[in-house]
Amino acid sequence: MKNFILLITLLFSFSFFAQIEGTWNGNIEIPNQKLPFVLHVTKENDQYKATSDSPDQGGFGLEINEVRFENNTLYLKQNQTMMTYEGKLVDQQNIQGNFKQGNYSFTLNLIKEEPKKSTSLFSQNYDVKELKVSEELIGDLYETPNKETVILLIAGSGPTDRNGNTLGVAVNNSLKYLAEGLAENNYNVFTYDKRVVYLLKNNKEVPTMDFQHGINDAEIVISYLKNTLGYKNIVVAGHSEGSLVGMTSSQKNVSAFISLAGTGNTIDIILKEQINKQAPMLNDANAKILEQLKEGKIVKDVNPMLQSLYNEENQPFLIDWIKRNPQTEIAKLNIPILIINGTKDIQVETKEAELLHHANPKSTMVIIDNMNHIFKKIEKDEENMTSYNKPELPIQKELVPTIVSFLKQNNL
Repeated sequence: MKNFILLITLLFSFSFFAQIEGTWNGNIEIPNQKLPFVLHVTKENDQYKATSDSPDQGGFGLEINEVRFENNTLYLKQNQTMMTYEGKLVDQQNIQGNFKQGNYSFTLNLIKEEPKKSTSLFSQNYDVKELKVSEELIGDLYETPNKETVILLIAGSGPTDRNGNTLGVAVNNSLKYLAEGLAENNYNVFTYDKRVVYLLKNNKEVPTMDFQHGINDAEIVISYLKNTLGYKNIVVAGHSEGSLVGMTSSQKNVSAFISLAGTGNTIDIILKEQINKQAPMLNDANAKILEQLKEGKIVKDVNPMLQSLYNEENQPFLIDWIKRNPQTEIAKLNIPILIINGTKDIQVETKEAELLHHANPKSTMVIIDNMNHIFKKIEKDEENMTSYNKPELPIQKELVPTIVSFLKQNNL
């Protein structure tokens, strides 16, 4: 039954008087099982739009074709999965209803999630607002009373969204929890979906992209934060691949840079090391592919076991990425720099942080014990991979204080 509804998604819209923008949570009541759904509702040009996530099934940003709201009743239809939904708005916080697919009908009741606010005695309150930087660049602003400083979080590789979750692969909320922690310390934070996330969620064609497009997008967001929202101090914090994107886009209009699990070596060296650890029998095939990519050549003959990494659509991106040396880029920065890595990171070893630190000796380097690539605390090695799909796990408690201390030391 779980596989039967794998592609089902729900999209919600209400009449003009219903305040439905925001996030709704519910469970599809399948016999002996509950499947969580998270629904995100926005409003554009006086029309409601929404996407939904099915975390347990790795489905994110799925869309409904038809939405009607009449007499406090919500009607939905999705052509692809032949699904319909009918739900009654019982109050501003609750919808009660059922969705159908074929001859099957299941209960699905929804509860509206309140905007996140910190209530800690030691922190300032904050609100979360979705902002559109451009048609394809959309993110969340964690807004605090601080009118001067904002931290821009840039996600890592793949189709990774504003919360640090990779579509169809991993749900861990790493960037979401980091943003919340920083906001609780009175720092505004902006996180955004990578352009490819927008395209996939909206069923649009994904064009061939190079590495530069990510840098360009980051620069657009930096300009938006400074010139449109009016923040005086922009702090860029890039995670993993986002570290190289961030340091490259921090040449101007940026007050400080933070590398989170960023590499010091070029990506070809990193890929050789990762393949050697995970599948050493592919070392020769991998090396030949990387050699051709470094020469700017598209590789046609790819070992089937390496196809997901080196499919032809990805190769222009990798060709551009290989050319960029993080040590060269970070050496160009003349602003405060914080470099953070964790001892349990199985993707980026701590030696990578040391390379970055040596390339810019004025930087500050902090290695956090037992923190993995997505900021989770790992005590047993077998917990590492499973943590990538455990959104309930908090981030390592030392991460936020480390960043806050760095910012305060630099009067930010």
